[in-house]
Amino acid sequence: MHKVTLFAALFLVACVPKPPENRVLNEIRTRGSLRVVTINAPTTFFLGAHGAQGFEYELAKRFANELGVTLQIVTVQDHTGLRAALNAGQADIAAAQLSYDANWKRVGLASKAYGSSPLYWIYQLGDQQPHNFAELKKLRIVVTQDSSEATQLQQQYAQGSMPHLILLPSGMGRTPIELVETNRADITLMDGYDYAFAKGLHRNTDIAFAMPKPRALNWIIRNDGQDLLRMVDVFLDNERSQGRIPKLQQSMLTPPTRLPMLTARQMNTDIELLLPDLQLFFEEASIQTGIDWRLIAAVAYQESRWNPEAISPDGAQGLMMLMPETAKSLEVINPLDPHESILAGARYLAKIMKQMPSRITEPDRSWFAIASYNMGYGHIEDARVLTQQQGGDPDAWIDVRERLTLLSEEFWYSQTQKGYARGWETKLMVDRTQQYIHLLKLNTANLDQTSVETSAIIRADRQVPAP
Repeated sequence: MHKVTLFAALFLVACVPKPPENRVLNEIRTRGSLRVVTINAPTTFFLGAHGAQGFEYELAKRFANELGVTLQIVTVQDHTGLRAALNAGQADIAAAQLSYDANWKRVGLASKAYGSSPLYWIYQLGDQQPHNFAELKKLRIVVTQDSSEATQLQQQYAQGSMPHLILLPSGMGRTPIELVETNRADITLMDGYDYAFAKGLHRNTDIAFAMPKPRALNWIIRNDGQDLLRMVDVFLDNERSQGRIPKLQQSMLTPPTRLPMLTARQMNTDIELLLPDLQLFFEEASIQTGIDWRLIAAVAYQESRWNPEAISPDGAQGLMMLMPETAKSLEVINPLDPHESILAGARYLAKIMKQMPSRITEPDRSWFAIASYNMGYGHIEDARVLTQQQGGDPDAWIDVRERLTLLSEEFWYSQTQKGYARGWETKLMVDRTQQYIHLLKLNTANLDQTSVETSAIIRADRQVPAP
């Protein structure tokens, strides 16, 4: 009797149709898009001056290209939102510098680790620096609730060993590092890549010491996507073995290096040695666009130090540091040719100025254009909206300038249309460009006189009236 029953059961199991081997992959290819849910942040995905950027975005785009589909990005505010999107079938992959733990097991499958990230204890400069966990027990520790940092603490230390732990809900208008810097908490645990970007805003903080082990970074795949998981693991293995992931991490997870403030002497030297070969190009661009040639020259100096062969880690090229997509839209054939680069960069600036409301007058119009050149027009509009909401003048650069750094803070950028932006970087960039314009005006009066005749020839050749 038992043998017959067992045989019947085995027969029934054998007759149950197996699901298609590549069901999820076929679904994605039929749909024509890979849906990736992520968080709008500097280490994952954000919109820059020239479109989408970020480590997770770039890596996901490569994977989508390998599948032969487009990439569809879904953004949420926090880890809770990531899990909800994956669990609800709104995404195929969650990619946001994640570490697989118990919170993820019920909603997804872990890819192989594609990298790792250090975890640092961050304290306020001027306070006594702790050197180990034992010295933290009397300190007020703050981390964001439902974060990788909170999970790491729970995994590594017993619950009772952190008597002064503060779990800060996300979206509260304050971040853990801000509480540390304002003395509302003593120390926080932060992802190393996140801190590299946050340091620019919170200069009164520093690293106390590191956690013993870095955390592994994984993509989380939808629960029914075993076939997708296999493909992801092969892709990530290949990206690592070819050295592409380390290279991408270096370029996308490292904050832009800040150029040292240049002395008047240094720029005077460059005006004497480098500008004579470029000035006619700047003047021609001015004739075509109506923008003061010194402003164009100052933007070029900020972007590349007048180096026509400059290339940034994120792919911007040439004297005006145009991204490949922007250069292509401006019909640039050789982005490293200084003549082409200057004319294209000036046209791009003029295009930005044309987008602005006519009520914005000079010199504010120029400062807004320079800021948009660096961070994108949409982000400047976000800053203008925040300025108006806070009682400032959205058409005055001096008012909007003070709100740019808000675009680097989660509480504020989560309320905007375009999300995260390196506001502190843009603020510094415009300040420097203003200084360069001033130095150019002081040091090029004599050069203007020598170039009048040549400028007239250019105008006649182009048949464009002088502005």
